[in-house]
Amino acid sequence: MLITGALGGLGNPLTDYFSSTGYQVFGTTSPSKTAVNRNNTKYYPLNLTDENAAQELIDQLQSEKIKLKAAILTVGGFAMNNLSNAKLSDYEHMMKLNFFTAINVIKPVHQWMCEVGGGNIFMIGSRPLFEGSSREILPYTLSKSLLLQLTHSLNESSAEDKIFTSLIVPGTIDTPINRQQMPAADFTQWTQPLDIAHEIHQLMEQRDITLKKAVVKLY
Repeated sequence: MLITGALGGLGNPLTDYFSSTGYQVFGTTSPSKTAVNRNNTKYYPLNLTDENAAQELIDQLQSEKIKLKAAILTVGGFAMNNLSNAKLSDYEHMMKLNFFTAINVIKPVHQWMCEVGGGNIFMIGSRPLFEGSSREILPYTLSKSLLLQLTHSLNESSAEDKIFTSLIVPGTIDTPINRQQMPAADFTQWTQPLDIAHEIHQLMEQRDITLKKAVVKLY
């Protein structure tokens, strides 16, 4: 299993969960972070906005004759900006963090899965895409909307290859950084990382592709 952002607020508990259930996890981390490999987990510092670097990592893993079952893409970013105050650079920044980091991995991973007989791809969506106001987070929401379209496009073209893509759409995720930024919030109403892990695990084990969900709302 490949998990991007394996040291992040969501990626870290996902990595712990799947490594504890017996999966070999290959986790990407920010080039500025260091991590020590441990049982069932290997870390790879990587700038995922670099298309060539992402391709090189997938080529390396593929050369080791690994059968990749799933890729979970957790890397992303958030910023408050509306139509009146957002600059073009704000849109570019959100696109790089939320879309480029996904498509740069999905392109080589999808080809790899085609060659090994299938697999599962998971991306993280955003609740405002489906309900709630997005006007104060316009660049962020637009960048996340591309992941929704990418999910549908991949599923339209990949059924015969037994590859299925799901967009996991949580509410506010209960992570340390979110608690720091919103200390007065009711944490009991937030989406727990382990709930996301369990949902992904169930989708991975679902053999009947007609029962899989392209969009999974967890709020």
